[in-house]
Amino acid sequence: MGGSGSTRRVVVEDARGEDVVTISEAVVRRLQGQPEAYEAIPETKPTAPPQFFKPETFESKSSSLLTKDEEDFFTQKLQELQQRNAALQKLTNEEFAKAVQEVEEKFVKTTGSPICQDLQLKVLECYQANPTEVLNCASVVDAFTTCVERARTVTSFNRTKNVTSG
Repeated sequence: MGGSGSTRRVVVEDARGEDVVTISEAVVRRLQGQPEAYEAIPETKPTAPPQFFKPETFESKSSSLLTKDEEDFFTQKLQELQQRNAALQKLTNEEFAKAVQEVEEKFVKTTGSPICQDLQLKVLECYQANPTEVLNCASVVDAFTTCVERARTVTSFNRTKNVTSG
């Protein structure tokens, strides 16, 4: 019952007498404490699919493979599957739209007004004018960075001010 090992002793002798019990190699390995060698699982043959038509019917009809009843059966099954698929597709689309709406409600609330647009445009123009000499734009980029930092500081100050006063 516990985690302790078994203290039982088993003796296996190779005597070919009348009162000898034969055991398999797997049992011998287990008794000797060796790992089990797994035997290959015998393959099972798949069962034959249900036949919806008789082989002699198939051979005797050259113009049609299925009888009218069989064709109607498969047509009806196809229509049922198409209807089920359409219903599942509609449900999936509705769930997806709902999930999109939830995400938008959670994360797309914040809208910011553009800041430092004039400097942003100057940086873009400088990079386009100097594609191989980008260091020429360092002063414009510095001015843009300073402007953005100032706007961030003001926004952060206003948020903390609104939180403490609200």
